[in-house]
Amino acid sequence: WWLGQAVQPSRSIHEKLVVFWHNHFAIDTTVAADRIRARFWYDHYISLRQNALGNFKSMVKAITLDPAMLHFLNGDSNVEGSPNENYARELQELYTAGKGVNSRYTEDDVRAAALVLTGHTVNPVTFTYSFDAGKHDASNKEFSSFYGNKIITGYSGAAGATEVDELLDMIFAQEELSKHICRKIYRHFIYYKLDSEIEQTIIIPLAQIFRINNFDIQPVLAALFKSQHFYDMVYS
Repeated sequence: WWLGQAVQPSRSIHEKLVVFWHNHFAIDTTVAADRIRARFWYDHYISLRQNALGNFKSMVKAITLDPAMLHFLNGDSNVEGSPNENYARELQELYTAGKGVNSRYTEDDVRAAALVLTGHTVNPVTFTYSFDAGKHDASNKEFSSFYGNKIITGYSGAAGATEVDELLDMIFAQEELSKHICRKIYRHFIYYKLDSEIEQTIIIPLAQIFRINNFDIQPVLAALFKSQHFYDMVYS
């Protein structure tokens, strides 16, 4: 049904972007028990749908706290004293900064991000997101020079949940994030190969539009789809 929505000719770019972002934030619900799998899938789909043409930063936070993602990448078992680095790694490597030559975050950054994310979990009764302050690491978290040696102050109690906002602010301040996302959009809608000319004339300007518009997705798509490059037959 979901894919059918995307291929119906009467449907808009919105439907196709839901699939695009699902590929970006890929999950596998087969790791969950049958009785909760449908709930995970539905809530994940709604998060993607609500943010697909909206703000990318809001979408990253929604996915970070999404029960399906928390379960899939072990965020629900990421606790003080025994941090799990799976989501903290993918957040930087796949979902935001990427693996480009200029994405110079470190293993220590992965570990520090994992500490920030401790305590975010899934309610075992309702299968919805919850924050367990007793499982959150309240220490200060220090990051590398890639992030300007940022220190995220640790908080105890309910305030610990707010550290994720500072983490995302720090990651989104890096230019590599906007370039990484614009490269993925380009490869999906235009052509899978990128050369130095495309990087300079298309990706960097699109990334600037992305940042200027506070990571809203629509202005990037509008600039790309209205460009002469989009209609160039050599890339069709």
